Amino acid sequence: MRFISLLVLALAAVMLAPAKADAAIFGTRCQSDFQNGWSVTLPEVWDRCAWFNDELDDTDQKAFYFNLHGAHFKFTACDECSAGPDSVHLLYVDSHGGANPGNAGIFMWDQRSIAITPRDGMRYGDENVGLAILAQYLCKTLSVDSHANIVARWIPVFRGGMIMATGSHDLVWDGVTTDEVGEDFADDLQSRKTVANSWFDANSDWDADQDLAVFATSSSLTGAHNPEADCAFPRDRPTWQNFGQFARWRDDQVEWICFSKIDDA
Repeated sequence: MRFISLLVLALAAVMLAPAKADAAIFGTRCQSDFQNGWSVTLPEVWDRCAWFNDELDDTDQKAFYFNLHGAHFKFTACDECSAGPDSVHLLYVDSHGGANPGNAGIFMWDQRSIAITPRDGMRYGDENVGLAILAQYLCKTLSVDSHANIVARWIPVFRGGMIMATGSHDLVWDGVTTDEVGEDFADDLQSRKTVANSWFDANSDWDADQDLAVFATSSSLTGAHNPEADCAFPRDRPTWQNFGQFARWRDDQVEWICFSKIDDA
């Protein structure tokens, strides 16, 4: 069952023309084990990530496939760094994740190292190539616990012009029945399914209760009188083939953040 909510922010706005991508570029950052065992090992990570790469490589350009050793800086202030989020259009991340009332975090390999939004200055979409889609096989980073918490965690990230984020509002699982979900996600993207439907379909699992979510933002500058429908458009319509046709709302142009979610898929 899918639930849809709309969050409204009262911010000033200025019109921005849609960005277009000349070629679809993706990258992958994954981690299975953690320094000194500081977090629980995830045995199936390498299959999920490698199979995602193998499938999407058939049609698109892979910029990098790296682990998360010493990667904290890449997720924060290093906008122009190679192998950082803004050096690709789609970044697929597989590791541990978490959230508290004001922050969401991606676990690195290094002991106690967590890339945290908004503390670490994550702002994606307006440097280098410009990240459009952040795909996170991580627990809880897209938690939908409250209006204020969602805004605090994610509006700073989207203000760079990122179009959408996919992930989990609670738990996703690591097990042999989930090792193909990365490949399935890539296959659905290649099949021209929407990014949202690709995420929900690919990560649903017969043996594990997966809690999935998709976030997007929009602006009143489109002229729409129904803000829910306005925000639903960039949440529900982008595909891997057409994402470059969607507006890159930046800074105070970002007025709404909306989500859709699935429980126990």
